[in-house]
Amino acid sequence: MKKLSSPIKLALIFLLFGIIWVLATDFILSISSHDQPQLERFQSYKGILFMVLSALLIFFVSRKLYGNIEKARREQEEALQRYNVLGMATNDAIWDLNFKTGECFTNKTLQEIFGYTAQELSDNNIWWRNNLHPEDSDRIIARLDAKLKEGSTIWQDEYRFRCKNGSYKTVFDRGFVIRDAKGNPERLIGSMQDVTEQRILQQQLIDQKVKHTHEMTQSIINAHEAERKKLAEELHDNVNQLLGVVKLYVEHARVDPPGKNEVLKKSSEYLDLVIREIRQLSKTLTPPTLSLNGLVASITDMITSIEQARNIVIELDATGFEEKLLSSSKQLMTYRIIQEQLNNVLKHSEADQVSIALRQSNGVVQLTINDNGIGFDTQMVKQGLGLNNIRNRLEVVNGNMNIRSQPGGGCTLVIDFQND
Repeated sequence: MKKLSSPIKLALIFLLFGIIWVLATDFILSISSHDQPQLERFQSYKGILFMVLSALLIFFVSRKLYGNIEKARREQEEALQRYNVLGMATNDAIWDLNFKTGECFTNKTLQEIFGYTAQELSDNNIWWRNNLHPEDSDRIIARLDAKLKEGSTIWQDEYRFRCKNGSYKTVFDRGFVIRDAKGNPERLIGSMQDVTEQRILQQQLIDQKVKHTHEMTQSIINAHEAERKKLAEELHDNVNQLLGVVKLYVEHARVDPPGKNEVLKKSSEYLDLVIREIRQLSKTLTPPTLSLNGLVASITDMITSIEQARNIVIELDATGFEEKLLSSSKQLMTYRIIQEQLNNVLKHSEADQVSIALRQSNGVVQLTINDNGIGFDTQMVKQGLGLNNIRNRLEVVNGNMNIRSQPGGGCTLVIDFQND
């Protein structure tokens, strides 16, 4: 049942009092004497008494109604204070939309975020619809209307909202629907969060990841091209030259039959060198069968083949290293990093001794490769292709790389990554 307003209550009380007064005084007159002067005095006293009682009635009723109004005003102020305190505590913009009156109550936070005054926001909810970003408006309104029609009590969405200065902010908005007994929406109470900065940072992070992916892709392409170039150089500088010498010996044997046996013997020796070079290239290019031989055994085989071909001593220390705790992909990565660094040592360091140490501790794998070569200035050499290949492999597993060297002081490469 709809409650009566204060003016209607006052009018009904006064009307009821007037009717009772008229009936009561008329009854008194009907049973009193018929003395005309006395009746006139009674009529005068009756009017005066009616005015006095009416004034008292209006006073007490008005005081009661005013007390109720004052109480409602205080409650409204307390509610407003709670809204503002809640907004300051959460940095949320609080709003309360009344569907029947069209009024929208907001706290100071919402006014501060978007720059509107309380009067501009309180007229109706048209300001909200009008200030939605044109690209978001149809989508947001359609979703909200669907929630209201289907009987849902929770609505939330993200959109761009126009500030008073014309700029747009991205907000995450969520509301709770209050419905009447028939299920019709009466009010929608909720809060807005300004997530503009978060979305900008997220987009920057996405852009950085895309850029990083492009850089890694380009690095992989460059690495593949470098491998092809390296293979071509190996074939040209070693295999082709050896085959060229063999060809000369064979031609010499054809024109000088008496000395052909000695020439063919030397040709055979050079062909053996060609076979060893091709085998070495094959081992470099072919992925090791770690699943069959294991990581440490495969590293040992690689070291043996290098020592046989070059005048260098390589020591491997894998004491206590549990290779079974590493995934197959990380075992292959470790093998390739060692292979890459040994290639760097053979090409540039002029070292004759290399030490390799594999360690595990608290779920972290650490690999250290040290050589006694000529060293280099780390400030001058930061982006060599070999180091880039190692760095790119480590980035995939969020690993770290540290390289220490100085001219004449050899080089130490230390890498670590999580064993999970």
